[in-house]
Amino acid sequence: MSIAMARLNREDRNLTGSLPDLKASVKATEHQTKVVDRKIFVVETHFPKLAAMLQRYAVGTAKLRDKGDELSKTITAYAEEESPSMKQGLMTLSECLSAIQDQRDAEVSRMEGKLVQGFSVYDTKCKQARNDVRVSSSLCTREVKSFESLEKAQMKSTDRTRIARAQAEFQKASGEANRSLRVLREQMNEFESQKMRDVKQILSEFVVGEMELLARSMELYTRAYQGLMNISEDDDLGEFNKSMTFKPPQWGSAPTLSNVGRYNNANGLDNMLEEVEDESDDLNRTM
Repeated sequence: MSIAMARLNREDRNLTGSLPDLKASVKATEHQTKVVDRKIFVVETHFPKLAAMLQRYAVGTAKLRDKGDELSKTITAYAEEESPSMKQGLMTLSECLSAIQDQRDAEVSRMEGKLVQGFSVYDTKCKQARNDVRVSSSLCTREVKSFESLEKAQMKSTDRTRIARAQAEFQKASGEANRSLRVLREQMNEFESQKMRDVKQILSEFVVGEMELLARSMELYTRAYQGLMNISEDDDLGEFNKSMTFKPPQWGSAPTLSNVGRYNNANGLDNMLEEVEDESDDLNRTM
Protein backbone atom coordinates (compact mmCIF):
# COMPACT_ATOMS: atom_id res chain seq x y z
CA MET A 1 0.00 0.00 0.00
CA SER A 2 1.46 3.37 -0.98
CA ILE A 3 1.93 6.24 1.43
CA ALA A 4 -0.72 8.26 -0.38
CA MET A 5 -3.32 5.47 0.02
CA ALA A 6 -2.36 4.77 3.60
CA ARG A 7 -3.04 8.32 4.78
CA LEU A 8 -6.60 9.51 5.32
CA ASN A 9 -7.44 12.86 3.83
CA ARG A 10 -7.05 14.87 7.01
CA GLU A 11 -7.71 18.17 5.27
CA ASP A 12 -11.31 17.13 4.49
CA ARG A 13 -12.04 16.38 8.19
CA ASN A 14 -13.94 18.92 10.22
CA LEU A 15 -11.51 20.52 12.63
CA THR A 16 -14.09 20.30 15.37
CA GLY A 17 -14.97 16.66 14.66
CA SER A 18 -15.22 13.94 17.25
CA LEU A 19 -12.33 12.29 19.03
CA PRO A 20 -12.97 8.90 17.32
CA ASP A 21 -12.55 10.62 13.96
CA LEU A 22 -9.26 12.09 15.07
CA LYS A 23 -8.07 8.76 16.44
CA ALA A 24 -8.88 7.06 13.14
CA SER A 25 -6.83 9.66 11.35
CA VAL A 26 -3.99 9.17 13.82
CA LYS A 27 -4.08 5.42 13.15
CA ALA A 28 -3.70 6.13 9.45
CA THR A 29 -0.79 8.44 10.24
CA GLU A 30 0.85 5.76 12.37
CA HIS A 31 0.54 3.30 9.50
CA GLN A 32 2.10 5.81 7.17
CA THR A 33 4.94 6.33 9.62
CA LYS A 34 5.57 2.58 9.84
CA VAL A 35 5.75 2.32 6.05
CA VAL A 36 8.18 5.21 5.89
CA ASP A 37 10.28 3.82 8.74
CA ARG A 38 10.47 0.45 7.01
CA LYS A 39 11.62 2.00 3.76
CA ILE A 40 14.29 4.01 5.55
CA PHE A 41 15.39 0.96 7.53
CA VAL A 42 15.86 -1.09 4.34
CA VAL A 43 18.07 1.60 2.86
CA GLU A 44 20.02 2.05 6.10
CA THR A 45 20.63 -1.70 6.27
CA HIS A 46 21.58 -2.54 2.70
CA PHE A 47 23.17 0.55 1.16
CA PRO A 48 26.21 0.54 3.48
CA LYS A 49 26.72 -3.14 2.66
CA LEU A 50 26.49 -2.43 -1.06
CA ALA A 51 29.00 0.41 -0.72
CA ALA A 52 31.36 -1.78 1.29
CA MET A 53 31.16 -4.67 -1.17
CA LEU A 54 31.75 -2.38 -4.14
CA GLN A 55 34.78 -0.98 -2.33
CA ARG A 56 36.10 -4.49 -1.72
CA TYR A 57 35.44 -5.37 -5.35
CA ALA A 58 37.41 -2.30 -6.41
CA VAL A 59 40.30 -3.27 -4.12
CA GLY A 60 40.31 -6.79 -5.56
CA THR A 61 40.31 -5.40 -9.10
CA ALA A 62 43.18 -3.06 -8.19
CA LYS A 63 45.21 -5.98 -6.86
CA LEU A 64 44.56 -7.94 -10.06
CA ARG A 65 45.61 -4.85 -12.04
CA ASP A 66 48.91 -4.66 -10.13
CA LYS A 67 49.60 -8.38 -10.65
CA GLY A 68 48.85 -7.97 -14.34
CA ASP A 69 51.37 -5.12 -14.58
CA GLU A 70 53.99 -7.27 -12.85
CA LEU A 71 53.33 -10.16 -15.23
CA SER A 72 53.62 -7.82 -18.21
CA LYS A 73 57.00 -6.52 -17.02
CA THR A 74 58.26 -10.06 -16.36
CA ILE A 75 57.29 -11.19 -19.85
CA THR A 76 59.01 -8.14 -21.36
CA ALA A 77 62.24 -8.87 -19.49
CA TYR A 78 62.18 -12.48 -20.73
CA ALA A 79 61.37 -11.43 -24.32
CA GLU A 80 64.50 -9.27 -24.48
CA GLU A 81 66.61 -12.42 -24.10
CA GLU A 82 64.84 -14.48 -26.77
CA SER A 83 65.23 -14.94 -30.53
CA PRO A 84 63.40 -12.54 -32.89
CA SER A 85 60.21 -14.49 -33.58
CA MET A 86 59.73 -15.49 -29.95
CA LYS A 87 60.55 -11.96 -28.83
CA GLN A 88 57.92 -10.45 -31.10
CA GLY A 89 55.18 -12.81 -29.86
CA LEU A 90 56.05 -12.22 -26.21
CA MET A 91 56.21 -8.46 -26.63
CA THR A 92 52.73 -8.49 -28.20
CA LEU A 93 51.41 -10.45 -25.21
CA SER A 94 53.08 -8.04 -22.78
CA GLU A 95 51.62 -4.98 -24.52
CA CYS A 96 48.12 -6.49 -24.50
CA LEU A 97 48.34 -7.36 -20.80
CA SER A 98 49.45 -3.83 -20.00
CA ALA A 99 46.54 -2.35 -21.98
CA ILE A 100 44.07 -4.58 -20.10
CA GLN A 101 45.43 -3.32 -16.79
CA ASP A 102 44.87 0.25 -17.99
CA GLN A 103 41.22 -0.65 -18.55
CA ARG A 104 41.04 -2.21 -15.08
CA ASP A 105 42.53 0.93 -13.58
CA ALA A 106 39.78 3.03 -15.18
CA GLU A 107 37.17 0.66 -13.74
CA VAL A 108 38.71 0.91 -10.26
CA SER A 109 38.65 4.72 -10.41
CA ARG A 110 35.00 4.70 -11.49
CA MET A 111 33.94 2.34 -8.70
CA GLU A 112 35.79 4.18 -5.95
CA GLY A 113 35.00 7.68 -7.12
CA LYS A 114 31.40 7.34 -8.23
CA LEU A 115 29.66 4.05 -7.51
CA VAL A 116 30.72 3.62 -3.89
CA GLN A 117 30.01 7.28 -3.18
CA GLY A 118 26.58 6.96 -4.76
CA PHE A 119 25.50 4.52 -2.05
CA SER A 120 27.43 6.21 0.77
CA VAL A 121 25.53 9.51 0.51
CA TYR A 122 22.36 7.74 1.65
CA ASP A 123 23.66 7.70 5.20
CA THR A 124 22.98 11.44 5.34
CA LYS A 125 19.75 11.17 3.35
CA CYS A 126 18.33 8.54 5.74
CA LYS A 127 19.16 10.65 8.78
CA GLN A 128 17.33 13.60 7.23
CA ALA A 129 14.34 11.42 6.34
CA ARG A 130 14.10 10.10 9.91
CA ASN A 131 14.24 13.63 11.23
CA ASP A 132 11.37 14.61 8.92
CA VAL A 133 9.33 11.67 10.25
CA ARG A 134 10.01 12.70 13.85
CA VAL A 135 8.92 16.26 13.18
CA SER A 136 5.71 15.11 11.52
CA SER A 137 4.92 12.64 14.33
CA SER A 138 5.55 15.32 16.93
CA LEU A 139 3.10 17.68 15.25
CA CYS A 140 0.47 14.94 15.00
CA THR A 141 0.87 14.19 18.69
CA ARG A 142 0.48 17.88 19.46
CA GLU A 143 -2.72 17.95 17.42
CA VAL A 144 -4.22 15.09 19.45
CA LYS A 145 -3.34 16.76 22.74
CA SER A 146 -4.80 20.08 21.65
CA PHE A 147 -8.03 18.33 20.62
CA GLU A 148 -8.27 16.62 24.00
CA SER A 149 -7.78 20.01 25.68
CA LEU A 150 -10.54 21.45 23.53
CA GLU A 151 -12.98 18.67 24.49
CA LYS A 152 -12.22 19.12 28.19
CA ALA A 153 -12.78 22.86 27.87
CA GLN A 154 -16.12 22.28 26.12
CA MET A 155 -17.29 19.79 28.78
CA LYS A 156 -16.02 21.40 31.97
CA SER A 157 -15.88 25.11 31.29
CA THR A 158 -18.49 27.71 30.52
CA ASP A 159 -15.85 30.31 29.75
CA ARG A 160 -16.33 31.03 26.07
CA THR A 161 -12.96 32.77 25.87
CA ARG A 162 -11.17 29.69 27.15
CA ILE A 163 -13.10 27.49 24.76
CA ALA A 164 -12.31 29.80 21.84
CA ARG A 165 -8.64 29.81 22.80
CA ALA A 166 -8.57 26.00 22.97
CA GLN A 167 -10.34 25.76 19.65
CA ALA A 168 -7.85 28.18 18.06
CA GLU A 169 -4.92 26.17 19.41
CA PHE A 170 -6.41 22.99 18.05
CA GLN A 171 -7.01 24.54 14.64
CA LYS A 172 -3.44 25.78 14.56
CA ALA A 173 -2.04 22.39 15.62
CA SER A 174 -4.26 20.59 13.14
CA GLY A 175 -3.17 22.86 10.31
CA GLU A 176 0.50 22.36 11.14
CA ALA A 177 0.01 18.61 11.34
CA ASN A 178 -1.77 18.52 7.99
CA ARG A 179 0.95 20.57 6.33
CA SER A 180 3.60 18.41 7.92
CA LEU A 181 1.97 15.21 6.65
CA ARG A 182 1.63 16.65 3.17
CA VAL A 183 5.26 17.73 3.12
CA LEU A 184 6.37 14.38 4.53
CA ARG A 185 4.48 12.51 1.83
CA GLU A 186 6.10 14.66 -0.85
CA GLN A 187 9.54 14.23 0.70
CA MET A 188 9.19 10.47 0.96
CA ASN A 189 7.89 10.21 -2.59
CA GLU A 190 10.98 12.09 -3.71
CA PHE A 191 13.17 9.93 -1.47
CA GLU A 192 11.77 6.73 -3.01
CA SER A 193 11.99 8.06 -6.56
CA GLN A 194 15.57 9.26 -6.10
CA LYS A 195 16.53 5.98 -4.46
CA MET A 196 15.22 3.95 -7.40
CA ARG A 197 16.94 6.22 -9.92
CA ASP A 198 20.23 6.00 -8.05
CA VAL A 199 20.12 2.21 -7.70
CA LYS A 200 19.41 1.84 -11.42
CA GLN A 201 22.14 4.27 -12.39
CA ILE A 202 24.83 3.01 -10.02
CA LEU A 203 24.40 -0.68 -10.77
CA SER A 204 23.88 -0.15 -14.50
CA GLU A 205 27.15 1.81 -14.61
CA PHE A 206 28.83 -1.06 -12.79
CA VAL A 207 27.49 -3.55 -15.34
CA VAL A 208 28.48 -1.35 -18.30
CA GLY A 209 31.98 -0.96 -16.87
CA GLU A 210 32.35 -4.72 -16.52
CA MET A 211 31.06 -5.23 -20.06
CA GLU A 212 33.55 -2.71 -21.42
CA LEU A 213 36.38 -4.36 -19.53
CA LEU A 214 35.41 -7.81 -20.81
CA ALA A 215 34.97 -6.59 -24.39
CA ARG A 216 38.32 -4.79 -24.37
CA SER A 217 39.99 -7.77 -22.72
CA MET A 218 38.58 -10.14 -25.33
CA GLU A 219 39.90 -7.91 -28.10
CA LEU A 220 43.37 -7.66 -26.57
CA TYR A 221 43.61 -11.32 -25.58
CA THR A 222 42.68 -12.26 -29.15
CA ARG A 223 45.51 -10.10 -30.42
CA ALA A 224 47.88 -11.61 -27.87
CA TYR A 225 46.85 -15.15 -28.90
CA GLN A 226 47.46 -14.36 -32.56
CA GLY A 227 50.87 -12.96 -31.69
CA LEU A 228 51.82 -16.13 -29.86
CA MET A 229 50.57 -18.29 -32.73
CA ASN A 230 52.77 -16.30 -35.12
CA ILE A 231 55.92 -17.42 -33.34
CA SER A 232 57.92 -19.40 -35.93
CA GLU A 233 59.78 -22.37 -34.50
CA ASP A 234 61.64 -22.91 -37.78
CA ASP A 235 62.89 -19.34 -37.93
CA ASP A 236 64.01 -19.34 -34.32
CA LEU A 237 65.65 -22.77 -34.64
CA GLY A 238 67.49 -21.48 -37.70
CA GLU A 239 68.74 -18.55 -35.67
CA PHE A 240 69.72 -20.93 -32.90
CA ASN A 241 71.73 -23.17 -35.25
CA LYS A 242 73.48 -20.14 -36.74
CA SER A 243 74.48 -19.08 -33.28
CA MET A 244 75.94 -22.57 -32.69
CA THR A 245 78.37 -22.26 -35.68
CA PHE A 246 81.89 -21.28 -34.60
CA LYS A 247 83.59 -18.58 -36.65
CA PRO A 248 87.35 -18.25 -36.03
CA PRO A 249 88.61 -14.72 -35.56
CA GLN A 250 90.35 -12.90 -38.45
CA TRP A 251 93.93 -11.66 -37.74
CA GLY A 252 94.33 -8.81 -40.18
CA SER A 253 96.48 -9.67 -43.33
CA ALA A 254 98.43 -12.53 -41.75
CA PRO A 255 98.60 -15.65 -43.98
CA THR A 256 96.33 -18.52 -43.24
CA LEU A 257 97.59 -22.01 -42.57
CA SER A 258 96.97 -22.96 -46.19
CA ASN A 259 99.57 -20.38 -47.32
CA VAL A 260 102.25 -21.10 -44.73
CA GLY A 261 105.27 -23.46 -45.23
CA ARG A 262 107.65 -24.54 -47.91
CA TYR A 263 105.10 -26.51 -49.88
CA ASN A 264 102.47 -23.90 -50.37
CA ASN A 265 102.51 -23.79 -54.20
CA ALA A 266 102.52 -26.08 -57.21
CA ASN A 267 106.35 -26.02 -57.51
CA GLY A 268 106.99 -27.06 -53.98
CA LEU A 269 107.78 -30.72 -54.79
CA ASP A 270 110.13 -29.84 -57.69
CA ASN A 271 112.12 -27.48 -55.49
CA MET A 272 112.49 -30.19 -52.90
CA LEU A 273 113.85 -32.69 -55.46
CA GLU A 274 116.34 -30.17 -56.83
CA GLU A 275 117.70 -29.45 -53.36
CA VAL A 276 118.10 -33.20 -52.70
CA GLU A 277 120.05 -33.65 -55.99
CA ASP A 278 122.37 -30.74 -55.17
CA GLU A 279 123.17 -32.17 -51.77
CA SER A 280 123.95 -35.56 -53.38
CA ASP A 281 126.40 -34.01 -55.91
CA ASP A 282 128.24 -32.18 -53.17
CA LEU A 283 128.67 -35.42 -51.26
CA ASN A 284 130.12 -37.23 -54.31
CA ARG A 285 132.72 -34.49 -54.86
CA THR A 286 134.05 -34.70 -51.42
CA MET A 287 134.49 -38.40 -51.72
